[in-house]
Amino acid sequence: VSDENKSDADYRVSYETGLDPQRSTHLGIWRDEHDGISRAFFDWDVPDLTQPVRDAIGAGPRDDVKGMNLENLTDLLQPDYLPLETGFAICPNGELSIAIRTSWPGTTPEMIDWWFGWHMARTERYKLWHPQAHLFAQPRYDFSNVSGMSDRERYIGNISWVDEYIGPMSTRLAITFHDPSEIGLDAGLLDDANYGTVVCATTGSSDDETGAQTGRLVHAVRRTGNGCEMRSRFIFPAGTPDLLGPLLIDHCYTE
Repeated sequence: VSDENKSDADYRVSYETGLDPQRSTHLGIWRDEHDGISRAFFDWDVPDLTQPVRDAIGAGPRDDVKGMNLENLTDLLQPDYLPLETGFAICPNGELSIAIRTSWPGTTPEMIDWWFGWHMARTERYKLWHPQAHLFAQPRYDFSNVSGMSDRERYIGNISWVDEYIGPMSTRLAITFHDPSEIGLDAGLLDDANYGTVVCATTGSSDDETGAQTGRLVHAVRRTGNGCEMRSRFIFPAGTPDLLGPLLIDHCYTE
């Protein structure tokens, strides 16, 4: 995509897809759905939860720490770890805040940007991420065969429609990716804090034609001595059932 075309607000229209509300989905990848990548990398088995993750789930909603929402999100820029890195808590305004920290030795932030730009284009790719929970994925704008785009340009400003299980609950989500600067995480500040990338999005139901956004996610990827770590934060409106906390911690860790 040339710079001239990128300046045209309508350049994405030719890549727009349509979401079928009557779509059928299933777990796993059937033989006739495999491509070379999924055949090589799809594995039904998922890792066991570590003891720290089990402890965080078992602790229930924390009342000894402050949950993170947009008011204190820039605390992620502090050099040290925060009191709540894996677990969930209720914010003073009633919002549900969920945190998960994942260590990734031998990886780079650039790999994470590539993953988000690549996997959203095909259901079979999305299923590699969580084979026991992911059912379907489709981008609003399919840039998978467009040359000259960066990985971040493929997902920022795009919508990923996904069907997946969160625990026993089947959900149909619309995940709208945004530039992190929109929530106060400017590129210069992130670079100073040793972050290589931040994936941020608002979430809602793909069945809601109004496009209402009911949640927010942030995957802040910070460089470490042996790779990187992803410090994830999920924020949901006041009144969201606490049950979502342990279910999403389990889901995110498994991913």
